[in-house]
Amino acid sequence: RDLVAPVHAIYANDPRFRVILLAKNVGKRKAQIAAIRNSSGDLVLNVDSDTILAPDVVTKLVLKMQHPEV
Repeated sequence: RDLVAPVHAIYANDPRFRVILLAKNVGKRKAQIAAIRNSSGDLVLNVDSDTILAPDVVTKLVLKMQHPEV
């Protein structure tokens, strides 16, 4: 928790973000599941810390997801 305190402080007053503190280290998969369960959007994009996204990739993915056959 001490390691995430500076990050929490940066985003605490930004309504677009909510920090979820789990009782213990449960691993990446369970942490992602907790995040998804606490999300409020229609779509969720999971990325790793070393993922580099092109500037337009989120827009492209959202447009694809709006296609009726998806």
